Amino acid sequence: MASRSPSLSILVVCDTVGATQHISFAQPLADSIAAGDVVLAMVGHDPAWTDPVVCQALWEAHQADVLVLSRYTSGLAQGLIAAARRACKPVVFHIDDDLLHVPESLGRSKFEHYNAPERLAALRSDMEASDFVYASTAALAAALKSSGITTPIIAGDIYCSMDSESLLTSRPATGPVIGYMATGGHGADLDLVLPAVRRLMREIPDLRFETFGTIGATQSLSEFGSRIGHHRGVPNYSLFLARLSELGWWVGIAPLEDTPFNRCKADTKWVEYTCAGLAVVAADLPVYHRACADGAGLLAADEQAWYEALRALILNKDLRSGIVNAARARLSARYSRDVLRRQLLGILSTQSPKAGQLKSRQR
Repeated sequence: MASRSPSLSILVVCDTVGATQHISFAQPLADSIAAGDVVLAMVGHDPAWTDPVVCQALWEAHQADVLVLSRYTSGLAQGLIAAARRACKPVVFHIDDDLLHVPESLGRSKFEHYNAPERLAALRSDMEASDFVYASTAALAAALKSSGITTPIIAGDIYCSMDSESLLTSRPATGPVIGYMATGGHGADLDLVLPAVRRLMREIPDLRFETFGTIGATQSLSEFGSRIGHHRGVPNYSLFLARLSELGWWVGIAPLEDTPFNRCKADTKWVEYTCAGLAVVAADLPVYHRACADGAGLLAADEQAWYEALRALILNKDLRSGIVNAARARLSARYSRDVLRRQLLGILSTQSPKAGQLKSRQR
C-alpha cells in the first residue's frame, strides 16, 4: 500500500527548541502528525546559516509548505526567508512575548540579551519580512502594532491546550501545600504574594510553601525552615506536567506584576495547574479573567485578597474540589488540543500575499 502523503509540511525555526514550540506546535499537531496528515520539523539556531547555500540546503531537505520563525531573534533568518521566497512558500513569524520590550525585572541577563540593538533590529526585520505575525494573544498583537510593526498580525484565541486524557490526578500531600512553578526571572511576581503566604504560614503550623522550576527557593521565608521546599525544573515538557501533578500541592498560585509586558502574556499557568489537578489563585489581570471565570479559579488583586483566597482554599476542601472541577470542565471545552489544532492550521493556511506576489513575478 502506498504511503499517505501529508497535506501540510511545516518547518519551525527558533533560537532553541523548547516549551514554546512544544506547546504551540508539537502538542496540538500530534494527532495529525501520527495520522500522516502533517509533517513537523523544529530546528534550533545554527551559526552556519550565515551561508545562503546552507539555508537553501536546509529548506530543500524539508520541502516545507510553510516556514515558521518561532521567537527567532537572529538576523540569520534572512537566508531561510529567501529560500522560502524562492519556493513561493509563506513565512510566518510566531511570537508569545513582547520581545521588543523585555523588562529588566526578568533578570539582567535576559534584559541585556533581548535588548541588544542588533537583536532588536533582527527581530523587527524578521517580522517585517514575514507574510504575517502569529501572536499568542490579542494584547500582544496590539502591543506589536503600537510598536510600529506593519506586517499583518493575527492573534490566537488560546495559547496552551490540553486533551481530556492528559488531565492528571494530583497526589495531595498529607498536609496543606501552596506551590508556585516558574522559570527564573519571576521573582518580582512571586514577591507580590509572599506577604500573604507569610501570614498564612504563621497561622497554620503545618502549611508548606514550595517552588518548582528555575525560580529557585525564596530566602525571604527562611524563618519557616523545612516547611519551605524547592523542586528542580524538568526540561521535558510532558515530564514537567507529570512531575507537577506528583508534588502534592493543594493550591497553585499565578501572581503577575501589572506591567505592559505581563499584560501580553497568556494564561498558561492556569492551564498547567488545572491539568495537574490543582486549584488556582491568579493575579486579577485580564490575562486570567477568562480562565478563572465561573468558579474555575480565584483572582487576587492585592495582599489581602491573596491572603483571603489562599486561606479559603486551604481550609475548605469542598471549595478546592469545586474549583478544580469547574476548571477542568472549562479546560476540556475551551482549551482542548483540537481547538488549538484548528486554530493553528487555520492561521497557517492564511493567504500569503508576499509569496503570491513573488510567484506572479516568476511567471
